[in-house]
Amino acid sequence: MQRLQDALSTFHALCLGMIVSALLIIKLSLIPTYAYYFIWQSTFVFLLIAIVLSIYFNKSKLFVLLLFPLFFSLCLAFPNTLFTKLSVSAFWHITPVITALGYLLIYALQERGLFSSFGALRTSIGLIILGIGYIGLKYFSPALQQALDTPILHVSLQGLAKASDFIVIITIVSLLFVFLISMLFEIQSQKAPFWMLFSQMIPLLFLQESNHFILFCLVASWIAIAALVHDAYRMAYIDTLTGVPSRRALEERFLRLGSNYIIAMVDIDFFKKFNDKFGHDIGDDVLKLVAKELSHVKNGGKAYRYGGEEFTILFSGKKKEDCIMALEEIREHIFRRGFVIRDKNRPEKAPKEIRESTAVKKERLSVSIGVAMSGKGKTPQEIIKLADDALYKAKESGRNCLICL
Repeated sequence: MQRLQDALSTFHALCLGMIVSALLIIKLSLIPTYAYYFIWQSTFVFLLIAIVLSIYFNKSKLFVLLLFPLFFSLCLAFPNTLFTKLSVSAFWHITPVITALGYLLIYALQERGLFSSFGALRTSIGLIILGIGYIGLKYFSPALQQALDTPILHVSLQGLAKASDFIVIITIVSLLFVFLISMLFEIQSQKAPFWMLFSQMIPLLFLQESNHFILFCLVASWIAIAALVHDAYRMAYIDTLTGVPSRRALEERFLRLGSNYIIAMVDIDFFKKFNDKFGHDIGDDVLKLVAKELSHVKNGGKAYRYGGEEFTILFSGKKKEDCIMALEEIREHIFRRGFVIRDKNRPEKAPKEIRESTAVKKERLSVSIGVAMSGKGKTPQEIIKLADDALYKAKESGRNCLICL
């Protein structure tokens, strides 16, 4: 059940949910025709909000990619202003090609920030591609249409989509490329372009109706905003090294704590000597390992990185005995597990049969834990101080133990 909940709470599930919702709205005709006037207005507002946020967070990739739905939405909104006469056929031929190629080329460039030479290069390339799109829309000809509609495959894809074989193939290539590259990144602003492109291609390939295209451009703007907000939250509240919530997140949690809670302070034993002996890179690996183990503490405990080699585990509304048992279990597990240090010259792939080797050395790793319970009239900060005192006594008692005050 927990794994299912984790899957449903991912960014991918959120984006897919928005796209499916838009499809259901269109299929069931939940939005009356007159209401699309407000959808058009909302699309421009949210696209501009997404663009401003991408500038604020210095995300050149999202900034340039958002220009595509904005530009083509403007083309539909002001056809007589931007063109002598915008051909309907031109729009449904040129827009998908330019959008797919634009996302393919822009996403291939490494993210180096908007306010840099790389950002200027990406913006310039994006504007050039949009300029080509504008020329294609303005000077669209029957000859160009015939060239784009020329069947490429033995079996035409027009039975599946309203677009031609060439447009569908270009779209699939772009979607696959963006998706595969996005899987290399953890941050959502690098994953968002795939869903933004996917949402725009649905009306361009299958629906080919102006209102529907605008609706999916609105979805694309929401996806970009959601990604930027998620990344901003992660930067503020998630420790970048260990991946667990930071001290700021803990302080925010204190604001909505009840009266019954338990705080445990966890410290890695002899971490400084370990760090000095093996180097800071190995020290960082130790922090990651301990953080990973602590994040699996039972009985509803939540692990936070307090600072340095110290972590905090917070239990809210739980019994003391159950919390102590969970903490003892995780302490013993860390000690039994140890930490394996491999030789720098080890082979990249481990052998099929694991043999003893001098290249592999297992170091003992342990943590000391101090625990304090909430008390009437005492703030969480005061309870943390008590837990720190208990941690100090655990250190004095020989380390690798738990003391509860």
